[in-house]
Amino acid sequence: MTRETAGPRVVVAVATYRRPDLLAGLLASLEGRDASVEFRVVVVDNDAQATGRAAVEACGLPLTYVVEPAAGIAQARNRALDELTEQDDAVVFVDDDERVRAGWLDSLVEGWRREGTEVVTGPVISVFAADCPRWIVEGGFIQRARHASGTRMPVAATNNTLLALDAWRRVGSPRFDEAFSETGGSDAEFFGRLHDAGFEIAWIDDAVVEEDVPSSRANLRWIWRRAVRGGNVQARLRLRRKPSWRLLARVAVVLPYRAARLVVGLVHHRRLLERHLVPFAWQVGLLGGVAGRSVREYRR
Repeated sequence: MTRETAGPRVVVAVATYRRPDLLAGLLASLEGRDASVEFRVVVVDNDAQATGRAAVEACGLPLTYVVEPAAGIAQARNRALDELTEQDDAVVFVDDDERVRAGWLDSLVEGWRREGTEVVTGPVISVFAADCPRWIVEGGFIQRARHASGTRMPVAATNNTLLALDAWRRVGSPRFDEAFSETGGSDAEFFGRLHDAGFEIAWIDDAVVEEDVPSSRANLRWIWRRAVRGGNVQARLRLRRKPSWRLLARVAVVLPYRAARLVVGLVHHRRLLERHLVPFAWQVGLLGGVAGRSVREYRR
């Protein structure tokens, strides 16, 4: 790694839980990519048994490893914030099951400088196994959307996002909401809150990370559950801004429409079924959220 070039001091923050092999892959990709940006890595292991330690000890990067025994992804992300110092200029969040491409960090930092925003975020490319069903690859159920560089976004996730720390400190160093630890969505809530506080979020399309899609996700059951959970989390976020009756009224209109389109798909063609399954599941999740039910996918 080249560290002589003057520039911002960046922390790459990784939360991990019992995925040591995937964590090792991420760290190897970070270690094997030259970067002109000075950075260090903070790994927060959310397993009290410290199952990620061996992967960390095999890594040659400047690295801080801490164990956060309090269960929950928001707790782990907040522990990463605790490890930041006044000398750090930016924190970049990535997931433990990703790999970074060549030039990733430079692209992210250059995009931050160019756009002048408080947050920049980039694409996560889904990498499918050779035996993944073709309809999943072609249907776009798992792949995340991409945008032109510079596009302003209303929210970001912690899978490939840089946060400027001066701006974060100016608004009181906010934390991730631990009420979302078991359901997911603490990153959407966090960056949505920053956006509401005036932070701009810009898309940087050439700052790419990759994520393998395991066979356990390449099926309708996982796609359904993911969409229901997404709608459920979205309902909780929307209910913080508007009364429940307004959201319920909208669901009451949209859900029957989505159900009808799904029935058409069942009768006529599997491709139509697949196309309408996710929007229907999303509305089911919204309805559950309005009713006060939370999908706690990450409960331990």
